[in-house]
Amino acid sequence: MNERIGLFADLHSNLEAFEAGMAKAEELGVTRMVFLGDLVGYNADPCAVLDRIGELIAAEKAIAVLGNHDEAVFKDNSASMNVNAQAAIEWTKSQLNADQVQFLKDLPMIIHEEDICFTHASAHQPADWNYVTDSMSAWQCVQASGKAYTFVGHAHEQALFYQSAVGKLIRFAPYPGDAVPVMRHRQWVGVVGSLGQPRDGNPEACFAVFEPETEALTFHRLQYDQFKAAEKVRRAGLPEELANRLITGK
Repeated sequence: MNERIGLFADLHSNLEAFEAGMAKAEELGVTRMVFLGDLVGYNADPCAVLDRIGELIAAEKAIAVLGNHDEAVFKDNSASMNVNAQAAIEWTKSQLNADQVQFLKDLPMIIHEEDICFTHASAHQPADWNYVTDSMSAWQCVQASGKAYTFVGHAHEQALFYQSAVGKLIRFAPYPGDAVPVMRHRQWVGVVGSLGQPRDGNPEACFAVFEPETEALTFHRLQYDQFKAAEKVRRAGLPEELANRLITGK
């Protein structure tokens, strides 16, 4: 059976998006989940999201890496966060138990497999939480990873960077549902977008599926009940802007 890797980033405590993503992954025949960081922050269900991811990891059905919002639960990096992000992290800290905090502390910053690298931000100085948004940052990322495939989140928008004949990394805007041939003789950086808080003007959740054997990468958008997720944000007393962002995707 061909391996199908589900790539999910920036879940941000959004249980509705998480459940929709897991259901869609099963429908698509995903055999393993990879959670690319920022499991918590912004939204209202950190405990449920962490517990469910923990169960998948314990069952050896998933792996996960650390994101900057996850790190903020146990390390002060508020200087790099806006007021809404800080408010959400403080609220999240009040919700998590000791085991859930330890789960976040135990997450690796980066995972290297045979020809794949998984990390939240960039493989280039991953602890600095650099964004991969253009040719230079993508080039730095692949130079540091040394792998044919590097998969990241952090930027909240889907993008694919590929290596040209002269070595430059070129940005490509993937169309949801279309399989992109990603031959391993090149180097690629897939920015999988945010499952829990899209920011490209489309509120539909983002994720991707990678098939190593067939060298294919498919980006997906997914409808879910963002109105329910937004109402939970309001009921939790989190900033109104965070609820509105789920509705507008901006």
